[in-house]
Amino acid sequence: MGTNFATEMVKQDKTSEVKLWRAVINNALGDVTINLSDRKSSIQKLTVHYWITENSEDFQNVCYYADFEPSDIRLRYLKAVREGKVIFTDRQFKWKKYYDNFQLLKNEKDKEERKRLRKIVEYLRRLVMNSSNRPIKI
Repeated sequence: MGTNFATEMVKQDKTSEVKLWRAVINNALGDVTINLSDRKSSIQKLTVHYWITENSEDFQNVCYYADFEPSDIRLRYLKAVREGKVIFTDRQFKWKKYYDNFQLLKNEKDKEERKRLRKIVEYLRRLVMNSSNRPIKI
């Protein structure tokens, strides 16, 4: 995301609290560079991707605590995605979709709705297994 950003990230003249929150952002940015397409890595990567791109209140707060402007972090991240510095695979997206639907199934109480969701989850699982690890453009 750039040399200036990296330099700003590790500035030593910041308080311990600011350094802690910068470490949170640094960890998140490390997570989106994961190139593995296993279930856990894919879910982790896409969760962080959406955390940044959806500009949630939580994301904004973490940026403010880290003494960063959220829009600056978000724009730099989106630029890195556009430039191909952050790569996604079809399988990673499918794992995330599978996981989200599995969570719905796990929390559903209604028997009929569980049955419907189970079919969706089984279908999505097959899609994951047949998906490609080739990078895709988003």
